Amino acid sequence: MRAIVREQVPADASDKLKHCLATGLIARHCSVSEAHIAEWGKEFTDVFDGGDPSANDIRADRAGLRCARANAEDAGVRSCCETVY
Repeated sequence: MRAIVREQVPADASDKLKHCLATGLIARHCSVSEAHIAEWGKEFTDVFDGGDPSANDIRADRAGLRCARANAEDAGVRSCCETVY
């Protein structure tokens, strides 16, 4: 999961776009279950490490899952997330 995020999610993307892409690409390359673990794990970690836990982040993660379901290629997931965010 970390490799996908490190290699395929642009560091300069907006926070919500990062959430969408990360969750969508994890769902495509790993599994939907692992995408959910990453989604909730990130927000849980934010509570304890000074991050910004947010319901909007969860919404962006869910958009990523929808994008992954609708697209069979990484480029389609990227395009879908960029359209939303």
